[in-house]
Amino acid sequence: MSNEKRKEEIFNTAMSLFYEKGFNNVSVMDICDACNITKPTFYKYVPSKEEILRYHYRGTLDELIDMLSSMDQIPDYWWLIVLGLTFTLRKSVQMGPELYGQYMIMNFRSHTLTARYNSPARDSTINSIRKAQEFHQIKNQSDAAELYLAARNVGLGLALKWCMTQGSFDVIEKTTHALETIFEPDHDRIRSQVEEYEQAKKAEAKK
Repeated sequence: MSNEKRKEEIFNTAMSLFYEKGFNNVSVMDICDACNITKPTFYKYVPSKEEILRYHYRGTLDELIDMLSSMDQIPDYWWLIVLGLTFTLRKSVQMGPELYGQYMIMNFRSHTLTARYNSPARDSTINSIRKAQEFHQIKNQSDAAELYLAARNVGLGLALKWCMTQGSFDVIEKTTHALETIFEPDHDRIRSQVEEYEQAKKAEAKK
């Protein structure tokens, strides 16, 4: 087995165990047993059990960047804003509050939370905010970078509350509603512009 495949196997197996038993109930030895490897082999590929969660989220950000890039020509900038600000959160919901809580604790301890505010995904979302302002798809014309930061902080606050209450509410719905309040989208204008885009695309395809 190649090094990359072995590493992927360790990460995937560990995440499956975390989902099944909970992060704190899974030891490095449990992961080793499930992968049929020794502890030295585990540490050859993975610095720590915690690093597996970080790896999961790095993959999530890469996935978001790819998705935002593929949708760049679609003029529904409001949807791109919502996607950029909730994509990681949607992945967190899949993990459940216990695993997401562990990830946040690690970030607080290592002071790495701010890194999530600086990435190509962040820049792409800020660009979508500017485009939405330019095409009047949102009514809030405040500085795009400041709007992004405010929206991220609101989302983070709701995510932490979701963790502390053991997932007692629909955090995606709450966050989306908060984004509506912050950005004030004009859904009629968005719908009209998307329809115009689709009609122009169809007309171009017929030529």
